[in-house]
Formats: sequence, structure tokens, C-alpha cells
Amino acid sequence: MDYILKCLSAFLCAICFAGCTASVPVDNVTDAGTAPEITPDYTGIVIPPNIAPMNFEIVNPGKEYVTRITGADGGELTAAGRVVKWNIDDWHKLLEANRGKTLDYEVFVKDDSGKWKRYTFSCTVAPDDIDPYISYRLIEPSYEQYALLTINQRDLTSFDEDVVFNNTLLNDDSRGFCINCHVPRNQYRDGSSQFHVRQFHGDTVLMTDGKVRKVNLKTDSTLAAGVYPAWHPTLNLIAYSVNTTKQRFFSVGDRKVEVYDTKSDMILYDIDRDEVRNIAADTTLLETFPAWHPDGKRLYYSVAAYPEGSGPGNIIEKYDSVRYDIVYRDFDPETCFSSPDTIVNVASSGKSALLPRVSPDGRYLLYSMAPFGTFHIWHPESDLYVVDLATGENRELTEANSDDTESYHSWSSNSRWIVFSSRRDDGSYTRPYITYFSPEGKASKAFVVPQESPDYYRHLMKSYNVPEFFVAPVEVPRAELLDAILGDACPVKFVSDSAE
Repeated sequence: MDYILKCLSAFLCAICFAGCTASVPVDNVTDAGTAPEITPDYTGIVIPPNIAPMNFEIVNPGKEYVTRITGADGGELTAAGRVVKWNIDDWHKLLEANRGKTLDYEVFVKDDSGKWKRYTFSCTVAPDDIDPYISYRLIEPSYEQYALLTINQRDLTSFDEDVVFNNTLLNDDSRGFCINCHVPRNQYRDGSSQFHVRQFHGDTVLMTDGKVRKVNLKTDSTLAAGVYPAWHPTLNLIAYSVNTTKQRFFSVGDRKVEVYDTKSDMILYDIDRDEVRNIAADTTLLETFPAWHPDGKRLYYSVAAYPEGSGPGNIIEKYDSVRYDIVYRDFDPETCFSSPDTIVNVASSGKSALLPRVSPDGRYLLYSMAPFGTFHIWHPESDLYVVDLATGENRELTEANSDDTESYHSWSSNSRWIVFSSRRDDGSYTRPYITYFSPEGKASKAFVVPQESPDYYRHLMKSYNVPEFFVAPVEVPRAELLDAILGDACPVKFVSDSAE
């Protein structure tokens, strides 16, 4: 009983310390000469000036703790306790006062002898805001079970999180149901977005011009319904890949699963006319992951040849020899698409480049690269790379990458921030990480999206999937989305006169 009371007393004390104004120690203090060990690791990062408080827990052992932040242009915050939680209003005032400047952190740790040790580090407040919202799927990292998942959106300026759509609204024991690929146009500037419904009541849900409707993109002349979308920045057009996707499971070794395409083509959907036409339908190639240039005059995508001796029926035997380059086609609404040219040529050197995404300022093409394969989320070797479209320089984003998976990525509307999926924390659960991307094309040390409780991710048994920046929240009522899903899908017409 005494032990329980002591633990409770220590817990209440920690809460009090974290929430109370702290006195910074001045006596019996020695410099540690290093940064403290904190989780999440927010040391040495570039901070968005409008982001929610970056709370953390101090890992260094001690009896008492005091943390102080001092701004280069004024302002100071202090907190006591191992768990450091900043007042949201005071935090935002400090960041705004020091936009483009440095924040100096001091963490004081008192040991059993009563002596204090001072740890220090600095962070930079960026001059550029981050888009206030991100959207993502929350999904258990399983292979077959997808009944319990949601599309959520998070306000990055606070800790508010909302459910855009809940997968369980239509699931039952006899009917499977999945939702995915929640992608906006131009970071949702005009309120246009879409997501897919798979299997029961499956089709594509479009949110455009303040209306919601369901569209059946499958035709007798295409492989499948649209899978991976890319909204044209100005026209009512969406480029999709159409994919036949399979899984292979492994009973030995470190690899758990390989997800791969046996076939994949590219189609263009005209929203106004409800027409679909081919962009690329070469039966000797795998074509996937489209992305428009922000001027709308060029479409990028990944393309791979079938490994020698394989094809759609036996590609699994050579799954680790499937490697993609990134190509582009110029686009004119009158003449359609040109022949493809290569922008990232790595397949011949034993690499696979996927998910091209062009920065909204049109300067950089961001992609992920791994030794092989189509789904880099399953490849620990996957890292982020960038091509400078003005100079042709192709380089790794070393500052943002880790020793584990970096995968799906999205640009902010001002081209200064990148959010991406990473498994660097434990190798199993995907978390949303953010890096600052400077006008000079240099990334910063990446950090996980802050949560109110520093141990939030340690207890969350779900993965963040397909993170996308949004400039405004999705406010379509879930009931309206549900009605659209339960309703009839609008069929599309296949038009065969496109350049292929």
C-alpha cells in the first residue's frame, strides 16, 4: 500500500511540475556538454511557426527536472517535470516572436545528490508556415484485415483530430469494405477531394463543386477501376493508374510480405464528361503512380519492364527484379499526351523509383527509392530522393531519411514542408514525419507530428497511411458521404481515341 501511495504521489508531482511555472536552478549546476535524451526527438530541428506545442518526455534519469526555452528575439517558456507540456497560447506567441530565428533549450536534471546537470540544444523557427491540416488513414498494420480503419484529419496548429469517414459504418461479418487514397486537388484549395471504396459498395467518391457523388471508373476496356489518382491542377481531369495487385507472404527471414502489381496501366478521367481514356496501356510495361506538374502541362509516373522470363502470369517468381524508372509525358488538352521521356533512370543500376511528386513551385520532383519493387512501405531500405528540375541534379534527402522505411510523401502548398510515412521508430508502425525543405533545396532533420501526450505513439496500435497536406479541413458531413456510397455509381464511357 505504501508503494502504491508513493507511486501516486510521484505521478501527481510530475503532473504539477509539468503544468506549473518552474524556477530555473542557478546553484550547483554543471554543464553536461550534450543535448538531453528526449522523446520524441525534437532536438536540432526546424519548427513550423504555426505548429502545435512540441511536448516531450525527458529520458535522462533524475529526481527533478526543469526546462527553459529562450527565444533569440525575446520570450521565454519554462516547465518543470520529466514530461514537458507547453501552454498552447504561450507556445504560439513564442514561435511567432521568433519566426526565422533560433530557440535555445536548456534542460536541467537533478540527481540523487542534489546536483543539477544542464543539457542544451537549439532549434530554428522557420519563416514559412506549414499547411494547417493533414489527412491520413489510420489502419492496423495487417495484411488481410481492413474492417477497422478511418480517414482522419488533424489540425497541425492544435491537437484537434476529426474523422472524415469511418470504415465500420458499412462493415459487418459478411461484407468486407475498405477505404483508401484520400487525395485532394491542390491541397484542397477549392474543396475538391476523392477517396476510393473497395469491395462492398466499391467505387470512387468524388467531392467537387460542393457536391458528393460516386463514380464507377471500371470499363470493359480497362484493367480495373482507378487506383492511384493525380488531380490536374486546373482542369476537371484526374489521371489514375489501374492496377492488378497481389501479395506474397514469407514464412522465413526478415521480410513479411511483398505487395506487387501483375498489371498496371494509366487512364485519364474527364469529370465533366464522365469519360475515361488510356494514357499508357503497354502490355509489356507496368505503369503506375501518376503526378502532374503544377502547371498542368506535364504528367510524371513510374514505369517498369517485366523482368526477363516473366510476365503478368509469373511475375511473382521474379518480384525482387521489378524495378521502376520515372518518366514524363507532355500534355496538351487538344493533342493529349506526347511520347514518354525519362527523368529518373535507375532501374538499370539496380534501383526502383516510385511516387513522383512535384513541388507546387514546380522546382523539385520528390520520390522514394529502394532496391526493387512497387510498394516501398514494405522495404526498410526505401529513402526519399529529389530531382532539381532546373539543374537536373538528383540527390538523396540525407537529412530527412533514416535507417528504416521512408515512403509515401506529400508537399505543402508553399513547397517548404514535406510530410511522409516513416517506420523509423520501431520498424512496424508507420508514423507521419515532417521535414523543412529550404528554398535552396536542402531538407532538415525530420520530426514526428507532435501530440499532446509525448507517449501517444508508444500506445497507438495503428499506422498512419498516405499522409496528405490540406490547407483547409474537409467539412463534408459523414452522413452525406455515406449516402453517396450507398447510392448508385455513375458509369463512365471509355473513349479510345487517346494517344497511348
